[in-house]
Amino acid sequence: MEKRSRITPYLLAIFSAILVLSFGCKDDFFNETAGDRITPDQHYQSINDAFVSTQGAIITLQDAMPKLIMLDGLRSDMMEVTPNADSYFREINFHSISATNPIVNPSDLYKVIVNINEVLVNIDRVAEKDRNYDQLTAYSVKGALVGMRAWTYLTLARLYNQVAYIDDNLTSLPANLSQTVLTKDAILDTLINQLENYFKSEFTTTKYAELRLDNYVNNKALLGELYLEVGRYADAARYLKLACESYGNQPAMLKVDRSYQNAAWGAIFLNAESNLIENISVIPYSRAEDQFNPLADWMGYDRQYQVKPTTLLIDSFIAQVDATGAKGDLWRGGITFGVKDFVWTSDSTYTFGEAYITKYAVDQTDPSSTDIIISRAADIHLMLAEAYNRMGDATSQRFALILLNQGMNKENPKPPPFTRWSSNIGVRGRAYLQSREVPKNMISADSITTLIEDFIIDERALELAFEGKRWTDLVRIAERRNDPSYLADKVAAKFKGTPYYDQIHAKLMNPANWYLPFK
Repeated sequence: MEKRSRITPYLLAIFSAILVLSFGCKDDFFNETAGDRITPDQHYQSINDAFVSTQGAIITLQDAMPKLIMLDGLRSDMMEVTPNADSYFREINFHSISATNPIVNPSDLYKVIVNINEVLVNIDRVAEKDRNYDQLTAYSVKGALVGMRAWTYLTLARLYNQVAYIDDNLTSLPANLSQTVLTKDAILDTLINQLENYFKSEFTTTKYAELRLDNYVNNKALLGELYLEVGRYADAARYLKLACESYGNQPAMLKVDRSYQNAAWGAIFLNAESNLIENISVIPYSRAEDQFNPLADWMGYDRQYQVKPTTLLIDSFIAQVDATGAKGDLWRGGITFGVKDFVWTSDSTYTFGEAYITKYAVDQTDPSSTDIIISRAADIHLMLAEAYNRMGDATSQRFALILLNQGMNKENPKPPPFTRWSSNIGVRGRAYLQSREVPKNMISADSITTLIEDFIIDERALELAFEGKRWTDLVRIAERRNDPSYLADKVAAKFKGTPYYDQIHAKLMNPANWYLPFK
């Protein structure tokens, strides 16, 4: 199936002349200045120009996202290298990353921040030219830009534990940018304050529907994610739940309903930017527009693949139990990975040959055009369950298990906060899997919280495999529990039986090694 990306060559030709898209990599990125550009008064003429600007501002995410997926998978327990892997992927897999490794270069992410700054400084010019660009549209466009910039900073902070902060009114890179550094904690507080101010507007009242901009994050979901990161769990739950209800005139929207149940689950990833009931923020690719997603080459079994799923992940999928009592997470596993020569040798053991990742080859006729999802409904639901669980009271933890398991659809009567959630069937319910439950003899509050959290994080590994979430999840939980072994044990396990196990486990017991070198 050939598709056209919404980020079109025409848009690139126009917007690359306006925005700072000519930076080099590595240290040169901080020293370059903008070249010849169309002036803002020439560009910001109409509402169409406003929407072109929002898409052009994030164009370099097409280059950044495949690298982020690989960084997440290889640093965590999701992926391992094959004999075909190049030296850069091998460095990441073995947690010995050189400063010259292009996969860890942050320049494409900083370009997004600079680009968004330039649009924010000039976007109000449109209101002077086009009466259709009303106050609500202006609020929505600027809010989307602020949200995407916040997501970019959050991503950088998670990678490097600090960020080079660019003042909001700067539309080119200052000479001293590399010296303007905020710690991870400081940038998280800054981003929370920015989004909290956004939600104080008159346009956040319930009478206004949230305008959904193509490819952009949902600000309620992002604010909830930030609160989850800093441990403000009640605030996280509030905003993550609101994110699932953002488009109130469409009750099933972002509710993890039956739209992608069982075998239909794979359709989430087929031309993902059009699947708006599940997907929120998507970076599109199109072979027809010369915008190739390289993941198909890096992962594809018939393309000298460089990475593959770990046996740990495959075992986790196979260990699940479906609603009939049969073993195996059939629907999600069958889309996420493939294996050669799989054979059950008994009720509990099996063998297989080569394994390979298939999530980015759902459309086998055109895998280079596979979109990359930044945020989707199941991701938000599982973060919401995590926040409820950490609130610690019995009612909130019950909500966490309902969202994880069979959903609000089976709750009668519906709990008061979820009266509009009749279509929700739960993350495991949508995959036709049995529920995860706390043993009745477990009475320790801390043990219950830890167990439910383990359920949720394990489920995220299955539902969101190879979508760039796993390493972040492991770091968040290890930091929350003040337990480096949580991360070290899980990641090092993929090296069990090799000479690398002890070395990598010892390295990951030091939290300073969880972050990439900041250059």
